[in-house]
Amino acid sequence: MTLQFGRLRDGAVTFSDLIGKLDHLEIVCAKCDRHGRYAVRRLIERYGGGMKIPDWKAEITGDCPRRQSPGLADACAAQCPGLLKLAIADASEGPSEHGRRRGAR
Repeated sequence: MTLQFGRLRDGAVTFSDLIGKLDHLEIVCAKCDRHGRYAVRRLIERYGGGMKIPDWKAEITGDCPRRQSPGLADACAAQCPGLLKLAIADASEGPSEHGRRRGAR
């Protein structure tokens, strides 16, 4: 099972998009050693299924001093590695039936 990136609202993954694909969403930052693992089901209960992952990341990293850093070299580096794995799997499988244009072969 993979994410259908071409069909997402505003190009952003939401918590509902993760149902059946990830049980937990991990967030890590290599610069400050912050990390966390969140149950997708509980994230949906708390924030709703339509919450976009970038908006959630901005909220939970809001107290990170690097988020206000003026330079890119010291900027917050929080990432969700599970989403990257899903994107790589999606790209390696090629276009889905839903992602193909009509008449394309």
